[in-house]
Amino acid sequence: MRPRTARFLRAYLRGGKGGFREEETTIDVGGEAREATLYLPDRPTRAPGWVVLHGLTVPGRRHLAMSRFVRSLAASGATVLVPDVPAWRELRLDIEAARETLAAGTLHLADHPRVQPGGVGTIGFSFGATQALMAAADPRLTQALRAVVGFGGYFSIERMLRSVFTGEHDWEGTEYRMDPDPYGRWLIAGNYLTLAPGYEHMHAVQEAARGLAIEAGVRGAFAWEAEYDAMKAEIRATLAPDERPVWDLLAPPSGQPLHDVEAARRLAAAFAEGARRQDPRVDPLPYLPSLHGKITLSHGREDRLIPFTESLRLAAALPPHLDASCTITGLFAHSAGAGRLHPMAHARETLTFVRLLNRALYSM
Repeated sequence: MRPRTARFLRAYLRGGKGGFREEETTIDVGGEAREATLYLPDRPTRAPGWVVLHGLTVPGRRHLAMSRFVRSLAASGATVLVPDVPAWRELRLDIEAARETLAAGTLHLADHPRVQPGGVGTIGFSFGATQALMAAADPRLTQALRAVVGFGGYFSIERMLRSVFTGEHDWEGTEYRMDPDPYGRWLIAGNYLTLAPGYEHMHAVQEAARGLAIEAGVRGAFAWEAEYDAMKAEIRATLAPDERPVWDLLAPPSGQPLHDVEAARRLAAAFAEGARRQDPRVDPLPYLPSLHGKITLSHGREDRLIPFTESLRLAAALPPHLDASCTITGLFAHSAGAGRLHPMAHARETLTFVRLLNRALYSM
């Protein structure tokens, strides 16, 4: 185990404590002063620099899991910048806002006196992992950005949305089925429902889905738990008769299996069309030939929000000249923890995870 990895794991096991100081700052994003948190390692020398994109969550950069990871990264001996993306805290899938924030943060950090010369890296999670990867294709960042780490990203908007609604996914001829995290359906519907062909009039359903996702972010309880059932039922009673079947696909009572797979597939396909209509940049494929730097992808095998097969497909589509890797692990999943492992399997997974951290932390 290499020194940075050991320091990261030590801090992570302690809840992200020790070895750094934290300060609030601002960066310029399109002429706007944007809040950001800067983490500086205790060591006075120049350190590797990382810009971390927070996820689509109400707490944003103050999400507990995010904070623990970022603080552990700083404790490993890195200077870390986490800029705020207000649209993402409001659960709005504003791709332009995320890309511009990443670009501004990268250029800002690359010039910081506590960062070693030669460029910085970016780290993204979930939907943000793919955005961080596509940011590497930005010609403005050719000199400033040298590495990208993505946890739990996606490759195909169609495949990803189909899995969000049905749990179906596949890789190299093998079919998989997961129990999808309903938070993904609420988030997608809250942004794209009225853009989907045939659903343009369902503003009440769209706002209700976004409100449910926000409530989950405020409460902090998993979206599949029964505590949201009363709220789902109350919302359903206010909807028009033609809106209720859609609501039943988006927010059924907890523990209830999908009652109409074909309808869910059709809805997912309509969402994909609406998402691409809203912003064609949801599809990473056109950006991949322009990527540069070291690429490290990882995904939790038990992830219930975006399936692990999406990272495999993303890695397979990367240009062959890139220094790229993809690790599938049973030790974490961004929408749920990993299941219990046999001690021998746990040992193997731990070794795999340590190798992943060695590669990621030494990308810079």
